[in-house]
Amino acid sequence: MTIYGECIGAQERTPVTILALGDQSCEIEPNGSVGSMIEGLFDLWIGAIGPLPAIAENSGAGRYRARFREPLDARIIAHFTQK
Repeated sequence: MTIYGECIGAQERTPVTILALGDQSCEIEPNGSVGSMIEGLFDLWIGAIGPLPAIAENSGAGRYRARFREPLDARIIAHFTQK
């Protein structure tokens, strides 16, 4: 299942694809805009769920790891990972 979301930082809003969603973190990949940089503290929206405070780390190859400040509820993960 493809999960779409949005990162909202101090300077910009970046649409993203969310990969490997877990309770502590996920991988995010900016959609479209090659110049988008996601760094430091930001709020992540997963579909209509959010804002979820997170910290971004560059994983390389245009992907970032988002570490959630608090673990996600298991029901959120189950909703987005069901097939």
